[in-house]
Amino acid sequence: MKTLEVSLRQEVTRNDALAIMNWMEDREVTKYLNELSNISQEIHQAISRVNMYIMTHLFNRGGSFFVVCTEDNHPIGFIKLIRKGNEAEIVVVIGDRKKWGYGFGTKAIFQGLNQAFFEWRIPRVIAKIDPRNTRSIKAFEKTGFHFEKELTHTHLFNITMDDYIHQANYN
Repeated sequence: MKTLEVSLRQEVTRNDALAIMNWMEDREVTKYLNELSNISQEIHQAISRVNMYIMTHLFNRGGSFFVVCTEDNHPIGFIKLIRKGNEAEIVVVIGDRKKWGYGFGTKAIFQGLNQAFFEWRIPRVIAKIDPRNTRSIKAFEKTGFHFEKELTHTHLFNITMDDYIHQANYN
């Protein structure tokens, strides 16, 4: 498979919402997430109640939500950035399991960091990752995140804007 680039799209369409709903029903996709167990049902109810093609407002509660797309604008996952004071937390999900193992998660993290550091001017981004989620840990480490500490059920990783810029100068 040819490795494609990814982009982040803030507009969430009805079809994106349906794809996200399906991903959230897949135990392999959600086993390391902290999402509510009924998130798929909540999305389904929202889609049923709202007769609109654009559903962005339903996904931006509590943060900024982005659909991760391949270069042909096909949705394969999502990123959520949540502002917390002078830092942001990032959550990345590649929901299309056929796309796992091709570096799409790493590329999506880079795109999310660009948003947090260069659009929002946030000095630090954190990620809370289940220690059993080795794929996610590898992807975050590839983008420059460092292990900070162990929390209950998760590990905290972080990267600062200075670290991100310094890393970019050497790649």
